Amino acid sequence: MHATPWLLRLAEILGGAYLLYVGFVFIWKAGAHTSGIPMDADNKDGAMSFRQSFALGFLTNATNPKATLFFLAVFTTVVSAATPLRIQILYGGWMCFVNAAWFVLVSFVFTSPPVRERFLRIGPWFERLMGILLIAFSMRLLWETVNAAGS
Repeated sequence: MHATPWLLRLAEILGGAYLLYVGFVFIWKAGAHTSGIPMDADNKDGAMSFRQSFALGFLTNATNPKATLFFLAVFTTVVSAATPLRIQILYGGWMCFVNAAWFVLVSFVFTSPPVRERFLRIGPWFERLMGILLIAFSMRLLWETVNAAGS
C-alpha cells in the first residue's frame, strides 16, 4: 500500500467511513440487544452447556479476522528468520495461553450476577460513548486523509 499511495488513501477513506457507520449504529441501537435479557442470573431458560459455550466462544475468536491479523502482526514483529523454532513454538504457545486466559477471566467476570446486572444497566450508555469515540476517531482519520491528499 505504501508503494501505491492512492490505494493507501482509498483504504483510509473506506476504513474511516466504516468506523463512522459503526459509530452511528452504536448510538442508534444502544441497548436494543439487551432490552429482552433478564437481569436475573438464575434464569436458566436457553442456557448453554459448558461444551456449547466453549465451542461458541472458540469459534467466534478463531474465525475473527481482526484477532488473526493482530496476532499475526505481533508474531511477525517479535519473530525473525533467525529465531529458533523452539522459541517460535514457545511464543505461539504463550500467545494462545494468554489469549485463552483473558477470555476465561472475562467470562468469569461477566457471569457474576452483580457485574452482569450493572453492565446490562449501564451498557446502553457505554455503547453510546463508544459510538461517539468511533465517530470522533473516524472524523479525524477522514480529515487527515483529505488534508494529506490536498498537500
